[in-house]
Amino acid sequence: MDIENNNSGYEEYGNKTKKNKTLSEYFLIVRDRWLLAITLALPFSLAYVYKQLQVPEQFQSSSSFVLIPPPKILNLQKVDRDQQVNGLISKHLDGLNSQELRLNVISRVNENSEFKTELLAPYLNDGTPMKIESIVNYIISVSSPSEGRPRFRINSQSRTAKGAMIIADLVQKEYDKLNSVRKTEQVQTAKGILELLLDKSLMEEDRILREISDIKESNDIPFIEDEKKVNSDKKGQFQQKITASKLDQIEINSILRQILDIRKRVNSNNNSNSIIDSKDSRDNIESNIAKVKQYFEIDVIEGYGSIPSLRQKLLNLELERKSYVETGTGYGENHPKMIENARQVLEVQDLLGKEVTFAIEDLRDRHIQLDAQEREFEGAMNKVQSESRRLGLIEEAISKAQRTLDVVRSSTDIIRKRLDDVRIEAALPSEQDDPLQKDQLAFIPSGPSSPDYGKIKQQGFLIFVGIFLVVPVALEIIDNRIKSPWDIETFIGEDLLTGIQKISEIDELRRPKIVGDDLDDTLTESFRSMYGKIQMNSTVRGARSILVTSAIPSEGKSLISANYAHTCANHGSKTILIDFDLRRPGLHNFCDESNDSGVMTILNTPNATEEEITEKLEKCLCNIHPNLYLLPSGGKTRAATEIIEKKEFELLLRALKKAADVVIFDSPPAGLFPDSIALARKTDEVLFVTRYGKVSRHVVKRLIGDLKVTGANILGVILNDLPSKKATGYYYSGYYGYGYYRYKYYSKYYSPDEA
Repeated sequence: MDIENNNSGYEEYGNKTKKNKTLSEYFLIVRDRWLLAITLALPFSLAYVYKQLQVPEQFQSSSSFVLIPPPKILNLQKVDRDQQVNGLISKHLDGLNSQELRLNVISRVNENSEFKTELLAPYLNDGTPMKIESIVNYIISVSSPSEGRPRFRINSQSRTAKGAMIIADLVQKEYDKLNSVRKTEQVQTAKGILELLLDKSLMEEDRILREISDIKESNDIPFIEDEKKVNSDKKGQFQQKITASKLDQIEINSILRQILDIRKRVNSNNNSNSIIDSKDSRDNIESNIAKVKQYFEIDVIEGYGSIPSLRQKLLNLELERKSYVETGTGYGENHPKMIENARQVLEVQDLLGKEVTFAIEDLRDRHIQLDAQEREFEGAMNKVQSESRRLGLIEEAISKAQRTLDVVRSSTDIIRKRLDDVRIEAALPSEQDDPLQKDQLAFIPSGPSSPDYGKIKQQGFLIFVGIFLVVPVALEIIDNRIKSPWDIETFIGEDLLTGIQKISEIDELRRPKIVGDDLDDTLTESFRSMYGKIQMNSTVRGARSILVTSAIPSEGKSLISANYAHTCANHGSKTILIDFDLRRPGLHNFCDESNDSGVMTILNTPNATEEEITEKLEKCLCNIHPNLYLLPSGGKTRAATEIIEKKEFELLLRALKKAADVVIFDSPPAGLFPDSIALARKTDEVLFVTRYGKVSRHVVKRLIGDLKVTGANILGVILNDLPSKKATGYYYSGYYGYGYYRYKYYSKYYSPDEA
C-alpha cells in the first residue's frame, strides 16, 4: 500500500473524529467527578424532598354549575349564538369570582359553629391562630362548551376533607341565591337606568334644536343656503365689475402710450418756419403729414372733437400739394402756393395737437374715474367677503350642532331598542330567565390532594440527576486545560498522535530509555502507535529533521524525544537525537555521556567547511543504541537563536541528514524561549508535546499558530502523563481503534513469561 493512500485514509479518518464531544465522552467526564457530583446532588435533592414533605396536607372538593342557553339563543346562527354564550359565561364567571360572593360564604361559615370548628381545627391543633377569611379558599374554572353547555367548576381546598366539602357546597348555594336575586335586581335596575338615559337623550335633542333655532334667529337667517347664494351672486357681480375696470384701465394706459409716442415723433418737426424755409421742406411736410396721420389709426383719437374735420382738411391739403407737384405746373417749394399749402398744413397740425392734448386729458380723467370705481367695487367686495366669512361661521356652528344632534338621535334609538329588549327579557318565563343550573354537588374527598408524594419523589430524583450530570460538565467547561482528544482535535485543530500513560513505577533517570530497554510493554506500544501515525502524517521523503517542543518546562518533551528516537531506531531507521536545549541540556545525563563536545563545539568553528563540520560531527556523535546516536549540546548558552542563524548551522543540518535517516531536535519550551520558533524554520517537521491538565488550550493553540507562521509542518500533538484510568478508555476508545482493546487484553494475549 502506498504511503499516499495511507495519508489520505488517515486524513479522512481524522476528519470524521473532529467533532463535538460524544455521549461516551460526557459519560467519562461524569465518571471522573462522580464523587463530587454525588456530594453536591444528594444534599440538595434530599433537602428539597424534606421541605416539600413538610407542607401540611390539603384536601380538595368541587361542585359545579352547567349553563344551558335558552332556545332564543340556541336558535340563533352559530356566530350570534357563540357571542351570546360568551357573554353569559363572562357574566357568571365575574359573579363566581366576585368579592360579594366570597363575603357571603365567609358570613355563612361564621354563623354556623359546626362549619367554623371544622375549618379551624387543624390550625388550632398546630397552635396557629387563623381567621376564617384566610382559610376559605376556592378557585373557579370554566370547561370548554360541550354541545353549547359550558360548565363552571368550583374547586375548594382545606386542611380537612369535610372542610373542603363545606366550602364547595356553600359557594354553590350562595351563588345560586345571589344569581336569582341579582337577576331580578339587574333587570329592574337596567330598566330604570335606560328610562333615565332615554329622558336625558330626548332632552338633549330638544336643547340642540333650540340652539340651532337661536343661531338662525339671532343672525336673521332663516335659510342659510339662500343667504349664501345671494352673497355668492353679489360676489360674482362685483368681481366682474372690478375685472372690467382693470381691463379698461389697462386699455387706456395702452392708448395713452401710443398717443404720447406719436406726439413725440410729430413734435420733433414742430418748428413751422424751419420747415417752410428749408430747401428740403417738401420732404419734411410730407413726413410730418405721414406722422400726423398716425393719430387717425387710434379709434379714440379718430372720432374725438373736431379731429374728423381736421383730418378731412389735412387730406385735402395733402391732395392739393400732390397736385402741385404731379400735374407739371412746375411749382417749386418756394412758390407762394406751396408755401401757403405748407403753412396751412402746419396750422392743421397745431389744431390736431391741441385736440390730441384734450383727448389725452379726457383719457386720463377716464382712468382716474375707473380707478376710483375699482376701489369702490373692491370695498363692496370686502364687505361681501366679510359676509361670506360670517355666513361660514354660522353654517359651521349649525353643522356642528346638527352632527351632535345626529349622534344624540342615534344614541336615543339604541337606548330605546335596549329598553324594549329589557322589557321583553323581564316578561320571559322563569326557565328562560335563569339558564344556570346546579350540576355536581360537593363531596367529601377520599384522600389529600397535596402534597403529592409520588411527584415529590420524582422531582427530588430529577434534581439529583440534574445536579449529578451538570456539575461535572460545568467543571469540565470551566477548566480549559488540555485533557482530552476533543481539546486537541476540535479546539486546537491538530491531530492527536498518541496519549502516553502516567509513569509512576519506572525510575526517573531510566524513563528516556523505556523503549530502548523495553521497560514497559504498554508504554512501548504507545510509542509504536505514535511512530505509525507520524509515518502516515509525514510528507517528507528520505532523510528528515523533526523538532520536538512543548509550551512550558516539565511536560515530558525530552522523555518523548528520547523514546521516539529509540522507536525510530528499532524500526531500522538510523536516528540522531540532538540535545538542542542549549540553555539547560540534560539528555547526556540520561545516556551516561559527557557534554564536553557537541553542537556548540561544532558550530563555534568560524568559516568552517562542510567537510570540517562533518568530521567534527562524527567525533561528537555517541552511539547509545543500535541505529541510535546522541549529539549532546556541548555546553550552555543563551544565544541559541544566533547559533541557529549561522552559516555553519546550515552545514551541520545538511551533514546530519546525510548521516542519518531521522534527525530529532530536543528544543527548549516554545512558550518561554524563541529557540524553538527559530529552529522550526530550519527543520522539516514539528512534534508538539503537552502534559495532561498542565497548559491552557488557548496557549497551545497560539504557540502552534506561531510555529505554523514559520512554515513548519505540524505532525500532531502528543498528550503526556495521562492518568491510568483515562489512558485505557477516555483517550483511546473511539479514537484509536485497537488502543482500548490493547490495554484490556494485552496481558491475556501473552503468557506471563512472553509478556
